Amino acid sequence: MRIVWLLLLGLVSYVIAMLVFFPAAPVVDRIRPQLSNVALENVSGKLYKGNIGTVRSTDDLLPLEFNDVGWTVAPKTLLSGGTGASFRFNGYGGQGAGLAARQWNGDINITDFTFNALAKELEVLLPVPIARFNGELLGDIDQVLLVDNVLEQFEGTLRWNNALLESPIPTSLGDVTVDISPDGEQSHSVALSAAGGDVAMDGSVTLTQSGDFSADILFTPSQSTPAAVRAGLQQMGRADAQGRVRFVRQGNVNRLF
Repeated sequence: MRIVWLLLLGLVSYVIAMLVFFPAAPVVDRIRPQLSNVALENVSGKLYKGNIGTVRSTDDLLPLEFNDVGWTVAPKTLLSGGTGASFRFNGYGGQGAGLAARQWNGDINITDFTFNALAKELEVLLPVPIARFNGELLGDIDQVLLVDNVLEQFEGTLRWNNALLESPIPTSLGDVTVDISPDGEQSHSVALSAAGGDVAMDGSVTLTQSGDFSADILFTPSQSTPAAVRAGLQQMGRADAQGRVRFVRQGNVNRLF
């Protein structure tokens, strides 16, 4: 029994030494072929704690790019049957941080994820320049769970403060809040609200993993809402006596593009 404990102690010591002293760059070079659409530049530090100068997606559909991406191994994730690290990054006029863990079965669980960004900086992600925005985006995400590389669970809150659509129709939405939570198996509920702008918003959307959705959202213009904005609302539905427009629709998001 003593020999077994000595072997285990030696194994643990070896793993700790590898994490603390082994440089991260050679490991990253070995896994680059498996990263496909992700480019990593200027890797430095150790396996336990390191930094990547730039993480960039080479996918033309969503060309994301983040700078000064750092990580620190989280030993507590080993107790839950996986490996993980806390991370941080800069990008799009803001920054973010969270904890990512990969289970032995391949599931990826991201928790305690917070970020902020400028809406103006995110315009470059639009496939075509169809709109211009302003305001600040903030995210407070409790959990994102990927099973077999498919989104299984998303729970958290997104906020768009001082939300402004600058074009094609200048519209102030005030402060927008989006609450996302699981709603049964392979389904999520999205609660939408906006207040303090030209148009108030209140409603919900149910979205399934297959892309089916059901939306019921009420838009209420203020007394000072520009005529162009009111006309845009009426294209989504018939306005009532107070000028409110209820948007009700069902379909599949995969057929909208």
